[in-house]
Amino acid sequence: MINNWQPIQPQGNNNTMRILLVSVLFLLLGGCSSQVDTISYYQLDGGEFAPNKLGKQARANIIVSNPKLTGHLANRGIAVEVAPLQIQSANGHLWSSSPSELLLQASVVNLDNQLSQSRVIPLQLESAINATLPTFRVDYYLTKFQANQNGEGVIAGIVTVYKLEHTSATIVYTQGFNQAVSLDDDGYGPLVSALNSAWNNVNNAVATELKALIDKG
Repeated sequence: MINNWQPIQPQGNNNTMRILLVSVLFLLLGGCSSQVDTISYYQLDGGEFAPNKLGKQARANIIVSNPKLTGHLANRGIAVEVAPLQIQSANGHLWSSSPSELLLQASVVNLDNQLSQSRVIPLQLESAINATLPTFRVDYYLTKFQANQNGEGVIAGIVTVYKLEHTSATIVYTQGFNQAVSLDDDGYGPLVSALNSAWNNVNNAVATELKALIDKG
């Protein structure tokens, strides 16, 4: 009889454990819900498209590729440098879409406004170009797209411009860039504004080079 004896588990402990597990689950769900509700989304702004642009005589086609970002910078979390070798990403402050898409949109609008005699289009619409016009493609490769420890929004990388002829692509311009714009105030809003200004500065410089290339023929 002794060998067949089994200990009886107190029922109260099981009930208590279930209550604790349910409580923890509700806390976790509540925490996730509150985080989702408090997320702020941001976007870049290159300005407004010039009216009736397609109706004007164009001298060249400008194709803009999706900017490429390295590593963690390609994520939707806004990057902040907290140490020389450490970057943190915001959880409650996200880009409204992928940084590459936002940078491309802002770049196309910015260049379109500055190059009044050119048709500026994203690479995805390459088939819409006028094949009889000189055609250039702009590629951006970004190594920095973040806040730094000096209270600045920084965009750095390399821009390369190709001249496209038939099936060939010849590099006609390449240059590194490093734009740093001081934040007007603390917070992610001022950081996004600084990054927007930095990206416009980059595109302003590229527009100047493109004008010279178009005039050169």
